[in-house]
Amino acid sequence: MKKVLHYIYDPLCGWCYAAEALVEAAASRAAGQFEIELHAGGLFARTHLPVATRDHIRIADARIGEMTGQVFGQAYLNGLLNDPETIYDSALPIRGVLAANAIKPGSSLPMLKALQRAHYRDGMRIVEIPTIARVAESIGLDTARFTAAFEETNKGALAKHLESTHRLMHDVGARGYPTFVAQVDQGFERLPHERFYGNAEGFAEMVSGVLGNGVSPQS
Repeated sequence: MKKVLHYIYDPLCGWCYAAEALVEAAASRAAGQFEIELHAGGLFARTHLPVATRDHIRIADARIGEMTGQVFGQAYLNGLLNDPETIYDSALPIRGVLAANAIKPGSSLPMLKALQRAHYRDGMRIVEIPTIARVAESIGLDTARFTAAFEETNKGALAKHLESTHRLMHDVGARGYPTFVAQVDQGFERLPHERFYGNAEGFAEMVSGVLGNGVSPQS
């Protein structure tokens, strides 16, 4: 019986950063019960954000911090987020996650977590290739192998991954990031997660209840 928790995310999505504890709690229950697959969506396409958008993000970040305890560092708040020249581009960090998993299967979640923390805590520009390579090195990946894998994860491979994600989102009626989907064999069920911010164990219990028991969700 195939049992998968699909995690639809974007590395530059604040609410995906908010979901870090949810994903980790679910992952702690996964062994022997279900797999976790990551699907990146591509929220930003090489753009600068206007003041109004950055102000909106700042308000959302404050709410995320209150709800989850996630840290937003001063280098991010007064640096990246405050800088009108900061580039937002999901493609390169997504390629970083894909490259990490290519050379060390199971590295998707650690790489995503490291990228998110580099961005939101340390104010690092994770849309720059040297920064992404340093993040990969920080989780124990060989720099030369990672760089080669990153190059192989070219625009064509990225486009194929994004297309697959968007198809999954369409099929399950997902409207944004993050989205969690339980799959049991050919059945898919979109799982509620919003009420579990700040209650990661509650989320993990819900996921285990659906996937650990092998109860097939509706197609």
